[in-house]
Amino acid sequence: MLNKLEQFLFYFLFFAIPFQTREILYYSGWYFNEWQSISVYATDVLLIILFLFWGFSSIRGSKFLISNFKFLIKSRFSISKTFLEPDFYLVLFLVVAAISVKNSSDFFVGAFLWLKLVEFSLFYFYLKNYAIKKFDFIKILYALIIGGVFQVVIAIGQFLKQGDLGLRWLGESVLGPHMTGVASFLVPSNVEGFVDSGEKIIRAYGTTPHSNILAAYLFLGIFAFYFVFLYKRHFHTYILMCGYALFLVGLFFTFSRTIIFLWAAGFLIRGLLIVAKSRFKRQFWRDTVFKTKLTQILVVTFLTVVVFSLVYWPEVQSRMTLSSEEEAVQLRVFYNEESLKGGINLFGIGLGDFTGWLMEQNPNLPRHIYQPVHNVYLLIYSEVGVIGFILFLLFLAGLLYEFIKKTRLRELKHYSFLLVVISVLFIGLFDHFLLTIQQGRFVFWLGLALLTIINNRDKVEV
Repeated sequence: MLNKLEQFLFYFLFFAIPFQTREILYYSGWYFNEWQSISVYATDVLLIILFLFWGFSSIRGSKFLISNFKFLIKSRFSISKTFLEPDFYLVLFLVVAAISVKNSSDFFVGAFLWLKLVEFSLFYFYLKNYAIKKFDFIKILYALIIGGVFQVVIAIGQFLKQGDLGLRWLGESVLGPHMTGVASFLVPSNVEGFVDSGEKIIRAYGTTPHSNILAAYLFLGIFAFYFVFLYKRHFHTYILMCGYALFLVGLFFTFSRTIIFLWAAGFLIRGLLIVAKSRFKRQFWRDTVFKTKLTQILVVTFLTVVVFSLVYWPEVQSRMTLSSEEEAVQLRVFYNEESLKGGINLFGIGLGDFTGWLMEQNPNLPRHIYQPVHNVYLLIYSEVGVIGFILFLLFLAGLLYEFIKKTRLRELKHYSFLLVVISVLFIGLFDHFLLTIQQGRFVFWLGLALLTIINNRDKVEV
């Protein structure tokens, strides 16, 4: 009974990642600021329950949790090997982040954000050391696919209505055409010289707090679809292909330029790999089923892109035009410049303190401008400092190196895994949600855990 409950909660977690259902416990000041607040999400409760199952299972099997950090135990590993372990740098990063909390102007928020770092680091260890061995990897992908389709249905409704659907119990954001701070863009009028006039278009949110976050979740869902469709036998091809077309429509309705570009680039790179790499080429020409599946994906992708572009061409054209005068571009440049003004600091300005620091430096800006720098690497550099920044990069570089070393990129799916993770890391150059927002944290740490699956290839069918 408990085993079935654990399985249900585990797979449901991946379906529920986009939900915003939460309880706000604390915020400083007289008005609510997302970046200076403390909230507990329903997905936090799910994670804690799953961690308890993990702990009980480890104790019952006489495997203490410390065994999951075996890279720190000198009796089993030499010092030189310890320094080669990516997870060693992750633990050191957490230690440095804890030290940076002392610089935070609001100690409670800083300490809470450190606990969030610990929580999602544990999520990463949980996936790589326990969950991937106990649960079915393919069912995880199906949970992402089903969750993605559910979000797409909501996203389509929001876009067509140009407003929210009232799903407050799932944490859906309040959306309206006359609201400030809502992710939107203008479709310019045809009158020359009035480039700022035109119709305001609200981008789809799903149940996430921003269109870019929904796009990131759907990006993982599309990867899950590719993997399941290409590498696993199934008898519901038409259902999967309809779901794939819906995924693309939902992704396009977010109008997230960076993530749509990454999807398109990854799609083309996979195609070029098949053409360029002889071993993939042989698989393509000799395996009739694989060739048929690739052809189906190509046809559905082409038709969906063409039909969507024809129906929504003014909107597509507007988003394809990138100007240095756009607020989104100007704000990113502004945040990046401000983040570098803090200078070189070993332990940063304090975890979670960039927004408060920005308020002190620029006290007269509109309220919605006070946000973290839209770059996770500069955010870590600013808040955690140079030491934390270097440790974080060593952790990421170590994961990528280990994956490439162990797989030697022998198969097409190895490239797919690598492309997904590099894409997630690339998103971090242009947004902060991977480290600052609940749903983004799931995307980030789940993406990193994908690289470790290959370490369990003898126990896990991938």
